[in-house]
Formats: sequence, C-alpha cells, structure tokens
Amino acid sequence: MTTHSYAHVGCATVLLGGAGLLLVAGGLEALEQQGAPLGWLAIAGGLAIWAILGLLYWINARAYRRQEEAQGQSYAPSAPQRGGFWKGFFVTWVIVAAAHLASFLGMGFADLLPHPEQARAIFSLLVLALAPAHVVVPALGGVVYTLVRSTSSP
Repeated sequence: MTTHSYAHVGCATVLLGGAGLLLVAGGLEALEQQGAPLGWLAIAGGLAIWAILGLLYWINARAYRRQEEAQGQSYAPSAPQRGGFWKGFFVTWVIVAAAHLASFLGMGFADLLPHPEQARAIFSLLVLALAPAHVVVPALGGVVYTLVRSTSSP
C-alpha cells in the first residue's frame, strides 16, 4: 500500500490557497467599503484559484488510487494511457470559439437589450478578453485532459 503523503502539495496549498483568500477577502472589502463593481472580479479570481487547487487535489487523489491498484495486482500493471492533449485542446477551443461568437452576436443585437450602450460595451470587452483565450484556455484544457487520462483506472 502507498502512503498518502500530501507533503508535495503543501506548497501549492499555501500559495494558491493564500492567493485565493487574499483575492476573495480583497474583493469583499472593495465591495463593502467602496461599492466597487470590480470587487466581483477579484472574488471570481479567488474562486478560480481555489478551483485550480481543487483540480490539483483531485488529480493527486486519482494518481494515488491508480498507484494503489497497480501495486495490488499480482501481474504487471497496464501502462497509463498517454496522449489526448489534442482532443482536450480542440474540445476546449470549440467552447472558446462558441463563447467568442456569442459575444460578437451580443454586440450585434445589443439594440434589443434595455441599455444598448452598456451592453455593447460589455460585449466588446468580452470580445477583447476572449482573444488570448483562443490559445491559453485550449492549452490548459489539453493538459487537464492528459492528466485525467493518465490517472484513469484501467
């Protein structure tokens, strides 16, 4: 049996957990004291960091489970599945492209919404924010899919 040592994720817990806590607390403080709407952005960033930390713990637990299953077998364990990066890349790229298309459509149909100038401004910011996401988010999706595939049980 393997020993479940989480010492190697301790630094990630301290750094990512602390950064998430700082962002969430700072966002709540900004909302309370100044009523700044960008406080919600800080809160969302902190929650996203915590989601990344949760993903790391989940992948770690899957890797331990796979290692235990491999050690418990009397015959040679099967090799972990490799690859899958491009499948994860293209699936997440399609999602980003659909979100980008939806933001373009939102800009075009902003006149149908109650405050067309504000809606058009929000959608134009989304269009700009999603431009670098066409590379970053699919690359992360490919890495995550590869990690999930390599830690899956046979």
